[in-house]
Amino acid sequence: MECSCMLVAVGIVALLFVLLKWFKQSAFWALMWHDFITERLRDKFTQTTRPQRMLKAVQKNATKGNPESVISAIDYFCKHSEWAMNVGDEKGSILDSVVSEVNPSTVLELGTYCGYSAVRIARLLSPGSKLITLEFNPANAEI
Repeated sequence: MECSCMLVAVGIVALLFVLLKWFKQSAFWALMWHDFITERLRDKFTQTTRPQRMLKAVQKNATKGNPESVISAIDYFCKHSEWAMNVGDEKGSILDSVVSEVNPSTVLELGTYCGYSAVRIARLLSPGSKLITLEFNPANAEI
């Protein structure tokens, strides 16, 4: 009896290993695994959301009043702690060049999530320019 229980346990572990490997190879299933399993478990155990954890990382690692340090803190968090839906440093440099080239007096951002692109844009605007951000999710808007 003890041997059959051990075989069942080994079988379950092997199945989980195969499923996890398969999930990692499939972008869709990897995203589903991440968003619906690991992210919800992390939220439950920490009693915080990913945006709240990102905000804590920024508050801990960035220098107040220094947008470059905020950008670096978010980039570091997203590369080393948790994936997040932000522009990131590679696409961010493209955004930077467009903002610098156009030099707009007003920018409208639809959806801000955690403010990463807003910080990237705002630091490049000329004095007197406006950045207007609309965010549907009140929890994200608060962050």
